[in-house]
Parts: sequence; structure tokens; C-alpha cells
Amino acid sequence: MLNSRHDGRKMAMAKSAAEYQRAYRERKAEQAKLAGDPTDKITSRRFHEYLPEDGNWQEVLTYLEWAGINPDAVPRFDTDDDPEHDSENDGPNRGSIGRAERMVGMLLDAASELAAIINRYKRKEISDRIQEIETSDLSDPDARKHALADIVRLQKMLDQLEKRVRWSLPQWKVTGE
Repeated sequence: MLNSRHDGRKMAMAKSAAEYQRAYRERKAEQAKLAGDPTDKITSRRFHEYLPEDGNWQEVLTYLEWAGINPDAVPRFDTDDDPEHDSENDGPNRGSIGRAERMVGMLLDAASELAAIINRYKRKEISDRIQEIETSDLSDPDARKHALADIVRLQKMLDQLEKRVRWSLPQWKVTGE
């Protein structure tokens, strides 16, 4: 930010406390990303070596299959490779564990976006139905009573769709030491 001085020269305005704090957080986040996950320094084996012993990987594949996702399309963790790694955006290449962590983030992003699409669809359909009821012929008292009850029921549905839900997940990333 620049401020004009009385002699025509420009001088920088002081940053606000919030701007200093924001810049500090950005620097710390960048440093943490470059440092990687501190558990990388203490693990005795790589993630791809551990995964077959866990036994729940098959459950992951089963859930995806039930969702209509071909399990053969899901990346395997037979090696410690991470071919999609982008060192500019992902920090240091952490192999199979880095790939697995990114997969969790992307699956959560996909689930969140799909939930938002479903939410918009249902809200639009409910709103359209309310509009249809409001523009219908309500001269008959029984029809009017039934229509008002429907609008109340539909409005409750809209109110429910306004809410946010939270899912409890185990923490899968570690930052700082």
C-alpha cells in the first residue's frame, strides 16, 4: 500500500496486525510443506510395505466398488512410487504415503463436491414444488389446507438442507515437530 506524502513522494503504509499475522501464517505453512511430515523421519518401513498387513485396504476397495468405482481403477500401493507427485505444490516426494494422503484429500474433495451437487438439486426441486403449489388454484378450502401443509413440510426439508454435517475422521497428516 502506498500513501502520498506532501512533497509528492510515495511512502509505504504500515501493515495492520492482521496482515502481519496472515503473512506469518503463510510463511509457516510454506515451511511446514517444505519440511514434510515429521513421521517420515521415524518410520521403519514404507507405507506400501505396511499396507498388505493392515487388512482393511480390501474394505476401501469394496466401498469404492459398491459406489460403482472399479477397484482396478484405484491406484495400487505395490511400490513406493508416487508418479503424480508435483514437487512445486506437494513438497518433498514422500513416496506411497504421500500419494495415499493426497488420495484421502481428493476423495474428501470429491465427496464434498458430490454432496453439494445433490444439495443444490434437492433444494431446486423442493423450491420448484413450493412455487408450483403457490401458483396452483387454492380456491377449494380442502385443497388450500393440503397445500399449506405441503408447503410447511417442504420448507422443513429446505431448512434441513441448509445445515452442514461433519464427519469424524482419524487424523492422517502430521505437521510440525
